[in-house]
Amino acid sequence: MNQLKKVSIIIVTYNGKKWIKECIASCLASAYPVDIIVVDNASTDETLDLLPKDGIHLRALDHNIGFGPANNLGMVLAFEELGADYVFLLNQDAYIVADTIGELVKCHLQYPDLGLISPMHYDGLDAEFDYRFKIYHRRSRPWKGREGLRTVKFVNAAAWFLPKSTIMEVGGFDPIFFHTGEDDNLCQRIRHRKLPIVIAEKSRIRHDRQDRVKAPPPPYLRIPTRVRIIVFNPAMNALFKFGLLLVLVGEYCLNFYHLKEYRTQDKLRSDRQTLKAIWKYAWRYRKIYEEKGVFLPQSK
Repeated sequence: MNQLKKVSIIIVTYNGKKWIKECIASCLASAYPVDIIVVDNASTDETLDLLPKDGIHLRALDHNIGFGPANNLGMVLAFEELGADYVFLLNQDAYIVADTIGELVKCHLQYPDLGLISPMHYDGLDAEFDYRFKIYHRRSRPWKGREGLRTVKFVNAAAWFLPKSTIMEVGGFDPIFFHTGEDDNLCQRIRHRKLPIVIAEKSRIRHDRQDRVKAPPPPYLRIPTRVRIIVFNPAMNALFKFGLLLVLVGEYCLNFYHLKEYRTQDKLRSDRQTLKAIWKYAWRYRKIYEEKGVFLPQSK
């Protein structure tokens, strides 16, 4: 490498006192030089007090704007003020190792057509794969002719390496996703632009959540999120979307009494308001996506 590419690590924090010191320490120990950006979503614990006074760029928000929009703010800072060539989105409960970033940079320099690169996700004990990453790795396939790379349709955003070119073409996180589903949507949009999503086998992180493994909620409790993921997929034609939405309506009706058992009246009202907002936004979504594309300015 004649000239080092600039990498900004973006960490969105929210009540992360349990992990943030180790997370930041792992980034400061990177063998590859990085800028560290922390966007705090109005933590109410001691997270901000545990951050180092030097060596990071901090943006502390006065209210929680959500995971995706907070990352968008970090990307604006990285690209517009720090001159980053890449951003690495890292969860507050995840830790890199010394060569994590260097291997990712090397990978993209070798294959500049890649849209998103994920390292291997191990658990916090470094004993085995993270429990969710096992699923994505199992669904991935070795890329013939590109040793050490595995193609995949989706991998969660606990550790994403994104070239600036990807964000400039595809955009940041859609702010209609507060938390959950935002990574599905961005992966959909990356695939829609025919940009490969890969796992780099020579790079690794630890995702410290093995003590928080729990069964996912019943699907009918996630209907608003599932509706968002379907409606705002630019690669899916309207007829197929309509069919999938009909299936969700049927699922909702079949589970209506179970839903009332799990949901309070306030939550049911919130679900209805959310679905109305999705419907209203859907009418102008494709125009927003095609004309504006980049969702970063909406989060300023």
